[in-house]
Amino acid sequence: MKTFKVFITDDEVLIGNALKIVIQAQPDMEVIGIATSGIDALAQLENIQPDLVLMDVRMPGMDGIACTKKLKERYPEMPILILTTYNEESYIIDGLAHGANGYLLKGLQFSQLIETIRSTLNGQYILPAEVAAKLSRYLMNTRNAPRDISTLPASITANNLFTTREQDILLLLGNRLSIREIADELHISEGTIKNYLTIIYEKLNVSSRYEAITLLRANI
Repeated sequence: MKTFKVFITDDEVLIGNALKIVIQAQPDMEVIGIATSGIDALAQLENIQPDLVLMDVRMPGMDGIACTKKLKERYPEMPILILTTYNEESYIIDGLAHGANGYLLKGLQFSQLIETIRSTLNGQYILPAEVAAKLSRYLMNTRNAPRDISTLPASITANNLFTTREQDILLLLGNRLSIREIADELHISEGTIKNYLTIIYEKLNVSSRYEAITLLRANI
């Protein structure tokens, strides 16, 4: 019987160890390594070849999205399943765009995780209903958008509610750039962009990227 080799990347040691216990309880699976950052994963995977990688998103040094991109450049056929608590559209889009074979949310039953790992090893792409719904809304919003935004609507710029930097981010957000793309465009870190977005969402009275984009484009 073939034994499938799984590699885990998660900065939370307890979660990584729990995943290892569950996976190794399967008669045909073994965990051949655990990394706590994207940089650590890249280094370890130079010397071992897993059949599948479980990848967290938010990690120090190099996040899971960037690590997924680099791994797919080096090993295009290596299946990578993102397993995270973050379900923002930007993470989902970036993860899938960079080659992830599925995007899972932590909190699923261990039996579901094992089933998903098996499905991915069989060549399937996996998106749970919640993630698929967010992806669908994002694509519909993109498809139905009439044009790119060149200036912010007056309802946004009135009363000087947003700083100049926040307006820069709003304009790029309205044109559906990802967090990574906004950071590159403005030459600041992704962490700084995320901090700005938290403030922007509060000022707009929205709770997600999708709601913010919808509000911005409804007023152009």
